Amino acid sequence: MQSNLDVTAELKHLRRKCVCGRLWLVDETTGIMLASEVELADTFWKKFRGLMFRRSFPRGNAILFKFGRSGRHSVHTFCVRFPIDLVYLDHKFSVVEVRAGLRPWRFYRPKSASRYLLELPAGTVTRKKIRAGHKIALKQENFPRRKGYN
Repeated sequence: MQSNLDVTAELKHLRRKCVCGRLWLVDETTGIMLASEVELADTFWKKFRGLMFRRSFPRGNAILFKFGRSGRHSVHTFCVRFPIDLVYLDHKFSVVEVRAGLRPWRFYRPKSASRYLLELPAGTVTRKKIRAGHKIALKQENFPRRKGYN
C-alpha cells in the first residue's frame, strides 16, 4: 500500500498502465476517508461525460478531474439526475474551494483557481466536514498481477 503519492506522477503512471488496484481519497487534515472508489477523469471524453446520464452516484464514490493547467474550471450539471458536491484542489491537493449541493441543471464557476476537481455525492462535504485549506491524499492499494495481464 502506498500513501502520499506524488499526484501528477501517479496520474501519469495510472494512465499509461493498467490499473491493478483501487484508488481512494483521504482528508489528511482530519484523517477521514472521503471516497473508497475513485474514478479518474483525465481525458477529454471522460471529463466531457462526467456524471451525465448516470442513474446514481453512490456514497463512497468520487470522480477526480485533472485539468491541464490551473484555472477557474466551470462545471455544469446538465443531464445529471442528482445533486453533487464539488471540491476544488490546487496542484498540491489542498482544498481551495468547496461547493455543496449543486443541483441538476445548474452551472457553477468557482471563485478560485484549481488544478483538480473532486465530484462527490451530495452531502459528503457536510458529513465529512471538508473545508478550504484541508489537505487531500490520493492513495492506491495494489493487487497482485495475474499471469497474462499487463
